[in-house]
Formats: sequence, C-alpha cells, structure tokens
Amino acid sequence: MTHQLLAVILADAGGLLLLPVGLLVLAFWIWMIVDCAKYETEGTTKIIWLLIILLAGIIGAPLYFFVRKAPRQKRAAYQSPTPVHQPWHKDERLK
Repeated sequence: MTHQLLAVILADAGGLLLLPVGLLVLAFWIWMIVDCAKYETEGTTKIIWLLIILLAGIIGAPLYFFVRKAPRQKRAAYQSPTPVHQPWHKDERLK
C-alpha cells in the first residue's frame, strides 16, 4: 500500500467516527431543550435557559445539564426516612 492510499483510508475512518459522535451530541442537545421546556417552572428562567442552550451551542446543553438538571434529580431522589422531631413544636401525642 502506498502512503497516499493509507492516508485516504485513515481520513475516511475519521469521518466515520465523527458521524456517530455528532449524532449523539445532537440528540443530547435536543434532549436538553425538551427537558428545559418541560421542567423549568418560572417563565423568565425557562426563556433564559432555552436561549443559553440554543445560542451557546456545544457549551449550552452541558451547562444546563450540570447546573439545573442534575441538582434537580438529586433533590427529587432524596426523601427523609422519618420525620424529624423538633422539640420546639408541641408534641401531638400529648393532646
């Protein structure tokens, strides 16, 4: 094989690797747009985050994911195992 043919084969292989990565990035970007539109509650916050995701390109979607979506999932997953007794409240059992 000549060096030119090897260079062409490697260039084509690189292009084939970029296609799935590009499709994954596009799918992630669309997922973050839909998540923001669906789960952000305040109108101005929703609009600002949508603009960040849309206009910041490749930085906007991961930024939204780590700043808004991941903390929201952690809050939803946490549930207190038992109610905490607070001594400054009257005990309901004494009534």
